[in-house]
Amino acid sequence: MNNKRTLILLAFRNDDDIKTISGYLSGLGFGVSTVKDGARALELAIELVPSLIIADTELPVISGEKMFQILRNNPHTSTIPFLFISRGISDIRGFRTGVDIFLVRPINMEELYGRIRQSLLVKGPEAAASSKEIEGKLSHMSLPDILQFLHLNNKEGELRVTSGDSCGRVFVKGGQICNAMLDGVEKEKALFRLLQWNDGKFEFTPKTVSITKKITASTGNLLMEGMRQMDEFRKRQDQFPDRNSLIKPRIAPEALPKGLLPVVYEIMELLKTYPKVEELVEHSAFTDLDVYQTLASMIAKGLIEAHKPEALKNHAEFLTQDQMISIREKIMSRFADASELNSANIFLLSNSGDEINSFVRRCLSIPGFSSVRKTSGPYASAEPLGTVARFRLYGGMELNLFSVPSVRNMGPLWKAFSRNIIGLILLWDHEGGKDLKELSGARKEILSQRRVPVSYIYAGKGAGAEDMASYRQALNLRPDEPLFKLDPGEDGMIFEILYSLFGSLIKDDYAAAAQRRKEA
Repeated sequence: MNNKRTLILLAFRNDDDIKTISGYLSGLGFGVSTVKDGARALELAIELVPSLIIADTELPVISGEKMFQILRNNPHTSTIPFLFISRGISDIRGFRTGVDIFLVRPINMEELYGRIRQSLLVKGPEAAASSKEIEGKLSHMSLPDILQFLHLNNKEGELRVTSGDSCGRVFVKGGQICNAMLDGVEKEKALFRLLQWNDGKFEFTPKTVSITKKITASTGNLLMEGMRQMDEFRKRQDQFPDRNSLIKPRIAPEALPKGLLPVVYEIMELLKTYPKVEELVEHSAFTDLDVYQTLASMIAKGLIEAHKPEALKNHAEFLTQDQMISIREKIMSRFADASELNSANIFLLSNSGDEINSFVRRCLSIPGFSSVRKTSGPYASAEPLGTVARFRLYGGMELNLFSVPSVRNMGPLWKAFSRNIIGLILLWDHEGGKDLKELSGARKEILSQRRVPVSYIYAGKGAGAEDMASYRQALNLRPDEPLFKLDPGEDGMIFEILYSLFGSLIKDDYAAAAQRRKEA
């Protein structure tokens, strides 16, 4: 695109806007003509026929919208693309999606230049119907205001909202919200989370919405309820259990009386798989406020109890009987010949024998874990190999922590003992973190033989945020895969790590995969 041959007409009532934008565009080589009212802009547009008109919607004499409509109906100026800039979103009649562009103040010059290029490269009604119609920043226009605008103007399409690494989508048809999605969550739960975002970007793309309508409430009622839940959560969050707490039921699910709220029964069922508050809230079908309020009520009534991970060190049980039975059943469902299965292995891979011994010693603080060899003193193995600790499940099955400290040339050993592997733990210290290729390679080979959940644990000293980020990158971890930091002397994290691993063991996707293998 040759900027020197491109004439842009600027129409702004504010001298500062004219000076800033014209100076920026002139510096890029564009030809620029400026006016301060809609009448003069109309006159120059007909006379010069510019390549693009950048206009404020609030122009004196003739408004930006009226000028746009006049020029649009003139055959000599009907193909000129418009780039509107305003303090808020306006519904402009005749606006051509993919050709005309709408930006919300304040103006970012680099973004403005990108949109100018887009307008000049795409002209005419043949522009793609999936192009963005409106976009901006949440700090300038809140999500409730955007949704209200889409509702009042009966819009249909997809609203994408991004903040950091998260991206949410809201589908609108006839101004009504059909569904919302965010990080695997949908419906009201996802929408109410999105309404809390104050920082990020939004863009609305007009298109036909054919997805199933999963939200039935009207847009107005949804927004009112979402704002109410946000306000209620802020007021009561000090009364709710901490997101890292572990929940243990005090009664069996079948002992619950009938007639309680559905969320109560769902929570009791989810606790068999997800004892951590954060995971429980994430997997519940109910909104975050509903789950937190119900948890607080159930704790007050003595139906459940909440513990910090470190507080469980002196607790009589690590897992409830129901949880152990559930784990045992899910493990057995993964193997074709379950009648011969008396134990299952959790591989413990590390490039440091000392870290393996230290990890096992910490596991011994958990009720039900026992060591099968010395992990300290003069007779402790510097390179432990084989079963180093054992956890007995209800019904007689045993889970073995099976150590492979050095990953070099261990392929035959992995294959020999992977027949009944049901989990994998990768453990490294500061020195081992300098090169994670061996651990990553071992993980890849083991998972190629059997798909199992993996726990990633840094157990050294002095790792900062940059170090942890580099470890995640070296291991190619997804954003939803946790990376635990096990500081020296901190045994409480062991409970959270193993709760996370055991919770992954009984997720439906692993059971479903096993069932498919058995049926095949």
